[in-house]
Amino acid sequence: MNKKKWILVLLAILFSVGYLKLFRKTWNNEGVTKNADIIIAVDVKRITNTLIWNFITTPSQWKSSDLFSSSDDDKVSWDDMVKLPDYVFVFHKTGQPANAFYTMVRVNDKADFEKGLKQYHFEKTLSGSFVSKETGIELIQREDKLLVGNAAVEDKQYIQQVADELFNKKEFVTEDSLKNYVKMNSHLALSVPLFQNSFFEDNYFISGNFNKDAITFSTALSLKSNVNLSASRFMYCDSSLCSIGFTQPWPQLKQILPDSTWSNISKAVNFNIDSLLLQTNEKYQLDIAGIYPRTDSAISYTYDDNFNPIEKVVVNKVEEPSFNFNIHGDSVGNIFNYWAKAGKLEKAGDSNLFTPVPFVRSCCRIKNDKLLAVTSGNYIPAATDKTIDCILFAKLVFAKIPASILNYFPLEIVLALKNIESATITVTNEKGQIILRACLNKKKNDLPIIEF
Repeated sequence: MNKKKWILVLLAILFSVGYLKLFRKTWNNEGVTKNADIIIAVDVKRITNTLIWNFITTPSQWKSSDLFSSSDDDKVSWDDMVKLPDYVFVFHKTGQPANAFYTMVRVNDKADFEKGLKQYHFEKTLSGSFVSKETGIELIQREDKLLVGNAAVEDKQYIQQVADELFNKKEFVTEDSLKNYVKMNSHLALSVPLFQNSFFEDNYFISGNFNKDAITFSTALSLKSNVNLSASRFMYCDSSLCSIGFTQPWPQLKQILPDSTWSNISKAVNFNIDSLLLQTNEKYQLDIAGIYPRTDSAISYTYDDNFNPIEKVVVNKVEEPSFNFNIHGDSVGNIFNYWAKAGKLEKAGDSNLFTPVPFVRSCCRIKNDKLLAVTSGNYIPAATDKTIDCILFAKLVFAKIPASILNYFPLEIVLALKNIESATITVTNEKGQIILRACLNKKKNDLPIIEF
């Protein structure tokens, strides 16, 4: 065999090994109980391949110290302790607490596993499991198999029930059920029981994917024959802090949420929400251009020893949203009149102040026979540069959220999302299916989309 043929054989071997290592995936159903009502499938190889490609194509993230530094011989990593399958199936068992989730992995190296149990301070419980308060993980071992659960679940009988079904009774979910997750070809796939209603079919799946620029989630909900959710056209400004638009909800959709929730919504907006969501309406649209500072002064008086008044000026710096909310429909006059009779409008010269919005001076106006607007006094309209046909859309630009607002969020979330430019949600009607998509869009740089 000449040199050229040897090279071809070597290349064929390398490609074959590369394919088996990077793309060929195996899985089985022996790690999920048949009584699971929620299953999350994580495609480990797809995630690994995407991370490798993202790393290769972003040289600015390369750090020689990370690439060539040696590991600490006195410590073991989780990779040393356990071996992940090509697909990790995380599941919840019917009837157990909401935070009781499980998955099955295998011991990678027995000596490293024993060492890791000590390193992460796992303690053996009376039921025979191992619990680590440091990691929040609970383990049950059978030979080289590990059932992993949430240590926060106090009643250890729950994880014992799952272990009994998997290790002793061999009660597994069917392979055909898991195939529905595998065939989605996504980084993550999950299904949850759809809330009981008469609008959507029962079975649906959510897929999650990511790349260098975005993280996306999507699902398709099949409508039943008697349901019709129509779309409308919305125009909005892409640079606004927040843009939201939605069509008039189908009347029976109100049944999805309990009456107590609707009552709480009415309390939050400070008026009866039913007075707004009239079936004669077509659509609603909110534009929050931004949250801007405003200097306000208040004058008070104190008195000296001779009871002479002393003027005192207090300067306050406040932040106010700049927004415009439009209601499109045939009965906007009825909404305006109801709010006036309910005391939600206060006459101020030629304007009607909308009192349910206390944090910024806002006016309510009937612009024409099919348009009612509630607008803050500091709102300056911007040119609309985006158009979308949908049932619902929402876009939030994280970069325009003031630091004073971010202070109300946990620091971990703020740090994790610091490189996110915006988040978008859309709901569209495509050939009788409701398609819901959510996306986190990264800032235009070479930094990771999310840091942990």
